[in-house]
Amino acid sequence: MRKHDVMVIGGARRMLAGAATALALAFAWAGPALASYDAGLKAYQNGQYQQAIDIWTRFALAGDVRSKHVLGEIYSGKVLEGAPDAAAPLETIPVDNVEALKWYTLAAYHDFTAYQRPTAEEVNARILAEHRLPEIRGRMSTADVRKAEKLVAETFERGSPYDLYRLGEMYQRGAGVAKDNVRALTMYALAKARGVGEASIAYEELEKLMTKKEVENATKAAAEWQPPLPAEHVGKTPQQEELERLRKELEELKLEEALEAVSDIDVELIQRALRALGFYYGSIDNKMGPQTRAAIRRFQYSRVARDTQMSEEEKEAVRTGVLSARQTVELFAEAAKADHPMSQYVYGVMHVRGIGVEQNGKQAVDWLNKAAGADLAIAHYALGVIYRDGTTGLNEVEPNKALAARHFARSFALGYKPAGDALKLLEFEAPRNVE
Repeated sequence: MRKHDVMVIGGARRMLAGAATALALAFAWAGPALASYDAGLKAYQNGQYQQAIDIWTRFALAGDVRSKHVLGEIYSGKVLEGAPDAAAPLETIPVDNVEALKWYTLAAYHDFTAYQRPTAEEVNARILAEHRLPEIRGRMSTADVRKAEKLVAETFERGSPYDLYRLGEMYQRGAGVAKDNVRALTMYALAKARGVGEASIAYEELEKLMTKKEVENATKAAAEWQPPLPAEHVGKTPQQEELERLRKELEELKLEEALEAVSDIDVELIQRALRALGFYYGSIDNKMGPQTRAAIRRFQYSRVARDTQMSEEEKEAVRTGVLSARQTVELFAEAAKADHPMSQYVYGVMHVRGIGVEQNGKQAVDWLNKAAGADLAIAHYALGVIYRDGTTGLNEVEPNKALAARHFARSFALGYKPAGDALKLLEFEAPRNVE
């Protein structure tokens, strides 16, 4: 009996020793991560913002969830809880929703089981990041969300074989990235080829749910896959950036005078264009109220791949919730491309008059024809004026009174009374039966 007790006690001691060793290892792992996070926080409190970002970025890429979370906070413009008196001004660390969503996603889907026993602070960082995801996504256009998701995927793809497996899980579940079973199977194939046992099981289970064509596409993608280049090797050369800057300056000088005419556009037209793009949900009341300003801000954030690309004028426009002249042109261009008839009419008139775009008769007629195709009376009237008077600038449109009469007649038939007066002034009467 005594021998048995000794064996039990000895086993218990070994278990306790093992637990103590594991606990020590856990603290040994957590120690540097906490120290690195705190070093970044201290630099931030001292106003050394770029140094803080560099520290947090380095340790975030090494797997520190607190650093991932704090980078999301920084780029989303949130004041840090640990440094409320050291909030950086917008011009020092500009809001960058693409980067914010990237880091929040990496923090929210951080996997503790593969690497370490998390501290309470680390678990809290993951929870807080997950809670921030809906708000950040709500600020962004679908295109910008996709850009952030691409950055998330590339970060995982640069990582370990287990990271490839985790990315496959995310694609399969649609968690943090858009659901894509082909991409999921591709990641599982890459991970299992690198010795991740869980990936083999996941591959077999997912393969059963997919078509033969989808499996073939995933197999081909896995065979052709190459790890993404490090971020520092991606982007334009300094020479390309300088040429781009000069080109933009020339465009600004050329269009500066024409853009002044944009301020005359009614708020009602802006509201309709914003609604057509899914940014505005209020009533069309021709008033620049809170709902309209909120919709304008959503549109403004959607126009930049990264908020660091905003000019000073655009930053001020976001603060006030009004459109700059150039943004007004971009709004109607996007709404026109989304097949909104009234915006197609406005964008067509812009091409006639050279408002924010070069005068281009062909482009004007193309956009006005699209609007007229929806039986927009004023678009038919504008086409009548173009064919009556002709256009100047690029791709000039020659006068054609027969076409002018046809469009004036159609406009009048749709209820636009000025078209009737214009029709009477033509040298001959327009056809009576006009479709």
